[in-house]
Amino acid sequence: MWVGEDTQEYSVRSGYNILNGEYSMQSSESFKLLWSLSAAPSAIVSAWRILLDRLPTRLNLGRRGVQLANPLCPLCQDDVESNNHLFNTCFVVQQVWDLCDRWIGKVGVRHQATLVNFQSLCLLGEKQSANRVWKGMCVAIVLEVWSHRNKVVFKGGVVDDVEIFSLAQLKGCYGLSTR
Repeated sequence: MWVGEDTQEYSVRSGYNILNGEYSMQSSESFKLLWSLSAAPSAIVSAWRILLDRLPTRLNLGRRGVQLANPLCPLCQDDVESNNHLFNTCFVVQQVWDLCDRWIGKVGVRHQATLVNFQSLCLLGEKQSANRVWKGMCVAIVLEVWSHRNKVVFKGGVVDDVEIFSLAQLKGCYGLSTR
């Protein structure tokens, strides 16, 4: 049975997608989990776009031919703003993840790939329901990172990792809209 299609029948397109790494059973399962989380719909849609690398980061805009005066991350100004940089390796966002880790008493290693990070979000020794809540919180956090980034870019906001964490914590805990 072919895993590249829901019908389990081979198609040239699905074979091409698998060869190019655009499909994997792991990502398919991650998307199913993502869509089943109890989180604000805007947070889930944003996380879905992040996992697909479809947010208009400066790197993605450049790939689409958009001329930018500054391709660097607006939060740290240290590296080109890509999906993986913004949500995983940016030192400002790493501080947010460190606050989260301290908040839940977790010690762990974060990956540089967004999909691998999402797949590895696990609170060892906790029930599956607690892990689903934690994944929902992380979805709220990444949306808050994106919202804060947009505030810095479009409204002259100030970079503030504690603000990102506090707003994500509040919105994630109480299921508030993340607009």
